[in-house]
Amino acid sequence: MLEVQNLCKSFDKKPFLTELTFQVTAGECLVLLGRNGAGKTLLLNILATLVEPTSGSVSIDGVDALANTKQVRPSIGYIPIAFEGYPELSVVDYLNFFAAAYKLEKHERASAIDAVLELMDIQHLRDIKIEVLSTGERQRLLFAKTFLHEPQLWLLDEPLAPLDPGGQVEMLELIGELRAMGKTVVIATNRLEDVHRLCDTGSQDGTFVGILKDGRFTEFKKFNELRNENTEADTADSLSSNWFYEFYLEVTKP
Repeated sequence: MLEVQNLCKSFDKKPFLTELTFQVTAGECLVLLGRNGAGKTLLLNILATLVEPTSGSVSIDGVDALANTKQVRPSIGYIPIAFEGYPELSVVDYLNFFAAAYKLEKHERASAIDAVLELMDIQHLRDIKIEVLSTGERQRLLFAKTFLHEPQLWLLDEPLAPLDPGGQVEMLELIGELRAMGKTVVIATNRLEDVHRLCDTGSQDGTFVGILKDGRFTEFKKFNELRNENTEADTADSLSSNWFYEFYLEVTKP
């Protein structure tokens, strides 16, 4: 579904992403991990067709995304880490605005909005202004807005970071449901403690971990393969509980 070939991005001749190549298909999930400045959000912005790369290609369902942005954007749902803009709008007005932007027919909008409000359990907020919503409520609204056009590719930047523990559990369940629906999910995080939980949202055979350092992948592999390799390397009978932390430090050391 998503195929990236030799992707590079430079600013003022300074490379920020260098020759990234990977693919993720329907129902699969890629967890991008790395320190601040490693290039995770920049990569998401390129995949969302918001930033043009210096070289390389991005294909979505076999279509050149960089040359056909209008064609592929309906297939993309991008959830940034921060909610920006529209503080004076109510929740329902915000959703109406995007329903129109997504070209939903007028007679379809009310039922579509009701459906996404119920899906994200924010029906009670429909007439509340965005400026008074909590961080978690704004995150739910972003997902509700994105569900309006039913994209195939979901790009999530730190989806757990702004949520309380209960909201994190619900978000993990939602990501699992997206994968069960056959959606392709790419998630960026710099929180090691979230990796296990994000990778457990679906089949681990379809969950990849890409560790970025200085704009390159120091590791790109299925999560279960990483776990198996580290189990074999562990001298104890069972894998250490902090095996991924130790692995991450090893592959990202100077």
